[in-house]
Amino acid sequence: MNPRRVLHVLDTAEPRGTAICEIVEDLATGVDPALYQIHVCFLKPGPLAEQLRRAGIRSACVNWNGSASDPLGAARYALLLRSEEFSIIHQHTGGRLLTGMGRLLTRAPIVRTLHFRADESTGIVPSHCNLPERDALIAVSQIVADFSRDSRAVVIYSGVNGSLFSEKRRPHKGFVIGTACRLEPIKGLRYLLEALAVLTRQIDDLRLEIAGDGSLRSFLEQECHRLGISGHVSFIGWREDLPTVMQGWDIFALPSLDEGFPIAALEAMAAGLPVIASAVGGLLELVQDGETGWLVPAAAPAELTTRLRELISDDQRREAMGVAGRQRALRDFSIARMVEQTVAVYDELFT
Repeated sequence: MNPRRVLHVLDTAEPRGTAICEIVEDLATGVDPALYQIHVCFLKPGPLAEQLRRAGIRSACVNWNGSASDPLGAARYALLLRSEEFSIIHQHTGGRLLTGMGRLLTRAPIVRTLHFRADESTGIVPSHCNLPERDALIAVSQIVADFSRDSRAVVIYSGVNGSLFSEKRRPHKGFVIGTACRLEPIKGLRYLLEALAVLTRQIDDLRLEIAGDGSLRSFLEQECHRLGISGHVSFIGWREDLPTVMQGWDIFALPSLDEGFPIAALEAMAAGLPVIASAVGGLLELVQDGETGWLVPAAAPAELTTRLRELISDDQRREAMGVAGRQRALRDFSIARMVEQTVAVYDELFT
């Protein structure tokens, strides 16, 4: 029997879509090619499409905004749907139009992965989830599954390739707090800057490195200037060598207002870093409070400051939390498990 073709539909191939792209790449390279063949469609262009092609994964971009206001983009998507005999359409984005086109033009079952709950620009979780019709729903965490109110939702946590990350710290000057995320309101970075402003008055040679980019970069740079910490903060942009960058960090911080399941925090754990994060969303399912790091209330810079200060001053506890976090990442969040569970969802569609 020929392998079933699965088309994964992602929003953007720009670096801000890296987290979801990594999930799909791990699935494509981990699945048995005799059973399933993974194809990828990006609605919007960017370098991630070429990254997948270099990995041997068929990918294309239709340059479409996903709405009826762009009929040429919709036509390009329709041509892609008809270009192969797809057995499954696996959507990571899109509304009723995109879903309806998949059903009409392929007759393939629709799988949807729900990656988040909150509005990225506000961090507010809507009162209800409004997803198009689908044949199977995958949620990236239990809290996202509960939000979907779909009793059939299957929780599949993202996996991490532990071999890419080393628990060894690279020698560096001073103490470095690191974070990696999109620079958007939902990530709560303004509260991390407020905490840093307090800590730099108490602790010598303390720095913060921020990996990522987004709409708030200019605002955050202005906040650094206002708080008098510009010399303590480095905006290092999107990094493809994040495992190496993390070796130069001592603590990973993620003060988000909400999270579906934060892959950057999982990668930090694989790198042997203690994680200090907000007690919200999927972080509650990833970080074990007091064991692999600390969970603090969201939008609470005072509590964030306290926990950062405690770990900065306690080398032994910091190391113990880092070791525990790496063990948990490698034990409970393997790529093999993620692939196996996803294939089980696919198989169920044909039984």
